[in-house]
Amino acid sequence: MKTFVKMSLLSYLVFGLTSAFASYTFEDLQALEGQKSYREFLQHARDIRPSERSKVWSEMLGNMATGYMVHLRAKKDFDLATYQYVQVLSDWPELRADAFFHTKREAYLLDYLKNCYERKQAGCREQASEAWHLGRKNPDNGTLLAQVLATHDPRADISNYILPSLQADISQFYCRKDFIQSWVLSQIAPRVLASEDSSKIKTEITQTIHEACFIAMKPLFIRGLSASSNDLRNISYRVLKAFDSIDQSDEDLYLTTYLLEGPSVGKTFNLAWAVVKELGQDYKRRQTLLKRLAKLDPLPDTLFDSGNILKRDTLAKFIAGHLPEYFSFYADTCVRYRNGIGEYPNGNPTIQCDKFFTLAAQNNWLSQEVTTKYSATLKP
Repeated sequence: MKTFVKMSLLSYLVFGLTSAFASYTFEDLQALEGQKSYREFLQHARDIRPSERSKVWSEMLGNMATGYMVHLRAKKDFDLATYQYVQVLSDWPELRADAFFHTKREAYLLDYLKNCYERKQAGCREQASEAWHLGRKNPDNGTLLAQVLATHDPRADISNYILPSLQADISQFYCRKDFIQSWVLSQIAPRVLASEDSSKIKTEITQTIHEACFIAMKPLFIRGLSASSNDLRNISYRVLKAFDSIDQSDEDLYLTTYLLEGPSVGKTFNLAWAVVKELGQDYKRRQTLLKRLAKLDPLPDTLFDSGNILKRDTLAKFIAGHLPEYFSFYADTCVRYRNGIGEYPNGNPTIQCDKFFTLAAQNNWLSQEVTTKYSATLKP
């Protein structure tokens, strides 16, 4: 920012001296407007005394400043000196409220910043901040600036640029953008993972984003229930639960997967236990769940590798008693994979197969047929 201030002062001095040595008349400015001599016009626009700056003069200034932005962008004039001059113009009182000028200014500066990053020049992040400081603080401008930074400078803090677009009902439009969803996730993740209290989670989230933003992001959280990342699954479930936006099928999938991945004891564990118990009494609901579990790759099985033997055995026996179809499907998938039957684009879908079969043999959970097929895969 100090650099910009210095350059601004220098620019004012230079342009002031130019005007002092060659004062232009209103007729001169009209001639320059007709010739589309943008830079010369702007350098001498203030030669006209303040008391003589009429409405016509103001309209000429707005038109020429706007045209200059269009001209610079078309020429791809992305020199640092040009950027600094644009910043000086942006701070002119006569142009601060000119919406047409600022719309074209913003378009030019976005292209300037993209060029800055693509050419790996120094100071791009600071120049983005300066452009925002002197520009309009509207959601569109901020979001577009943030998108340039998110693409070219992922470590940059984009919060100042996007918060105006996230904390109002218009956020439903902006929160569909991938880079904004990534930013929101990064902001809420630590707080969501630290709590199982739905009321507290909702309060924490709505301090960052408007509820309309959640509506736009809801599909992301629903997909997150089937993610391979435990953290993303947990975040997705807790957020959906906090906003009362999860249906029974999605909740069955998450909570069953939660148990199969070796959960920690807490509110979610107690709920998962109760839901799986309900599933044991509802064949149709179990079949719906099994179809969804079958689409996961790899299949959830971290429980079988748990170092806590008591916890592993207790949970595995509980699941075997209430969701036996999953264990049968898991065993069959393992045997098919080892025999080269079927397609497995991500490799082994049953990572803990051997430990599962050892546990299953100890508890007589599987048919003799599948056990024999598994044993055959172990032979050299």
